[in-house]
Amino acid sequence: MTSILLKFPAESPPVSLKLLWVILLVFYSSIVSAQTVTDETGKTLDIPDCAQRILPLSPSLAEILFSLGLDERIVGVTEFATYPPATSGKPKVGTFFNPSLEKILALEPDLVIVGSERQDAKTSAALKKFKIPVYRVRPVDLKTIYVSIHNMGAITGVEDRALQVIAEMKTEVALIENRVAGLKPQRVFYQVGVDPIVTANCKTFAADLIHRAGGILVTADNPVRYPVYAIEKVIVDAPEVIIISSMSPDTDYNRFRLNWQRWATIPAVRNKRIYVIDSDMVDRPSPRIVDGLALMAGFIHPEAFTAN
Repeated sequence: MTSILLKFPAESPPVSLKLLWVILLVFYSSIVSAQTVTDETGKTLDIPDCAQRILPLSPSLAEILFSLGLDERIVGVTEFATYPPATSGKPKVGTFFNPSLEKILALEPDLVIVGSERQDAKTSAALKKFKIPVYRVRPVDLKTIYVSIHNMGAITGVEDRALQVIAEMKTEVALIENRVAGLKPQRVFYQVGVDPIVTANCKTFAADLIHRAGGILVTADNPVRYPVYAIEKVIVDAPEVIIISSMSPDTDYNRFRLNWQRWATIPAVRNKRIYVIDSDMVDRPSPRIVDGLALMAGFIHPEAFTAN
């Protein structure tokens, strides 16, 4: 059978129909391999069916992607992405609030994932000019963290693994909640700033964890998400437990725990129930937040976790 050849300019060698078909097939595949998705802010975007160069622009997003087994497809992370240890081998693109556009472009990502409105405003418009898709997640509590993990698994082609991670988290959460069920709720003051004192309201990850751990956040009804709080108000609130979040790894938080000793009328102080917790465990919306819940529950209801 005679091969059919296409005619090309004299300076180009002839190309067989078979080779042309391969070229067209590759080109066509590059077109149909995109998927249209809606992110957690309601924005619609086109992303690769199986993104190979993913850039998470927060430590928590990096943790989720690693938990989904996408290590080889993560091209970079932000500063302070310290977990899992494998993050140390990834290029850094700047901080959470100030990622470097130049460093991002140098990594040639085919999918960027962002996790906050403030970060989104700074980054998305710039990346749009370079036609880099930006997927937005917006978790606000444990339930929506499950949603974000599921969504990230679905858009990267590892939905089954995402469902497995979520199921493991839910199992651990149920065990913790069952242990504290029926116990008298403890009044909790959660401290995220020390000078001045800053706390949190009900619209925070910490509030959700404290509730699930059998506590009552005494500042839950404050209209400000992270309000400055006077010591006089803490005395009036009379918390039975004080939990200090270690927002800065270079700070001696035990010193701040000792500072509370001046206020012996506060039940938590009088009964020596002041604890320091790693903020990465309770403020990052990732699978590790379940470990943070376990720590919270142990602080709030130690009797439920004492070996028989």
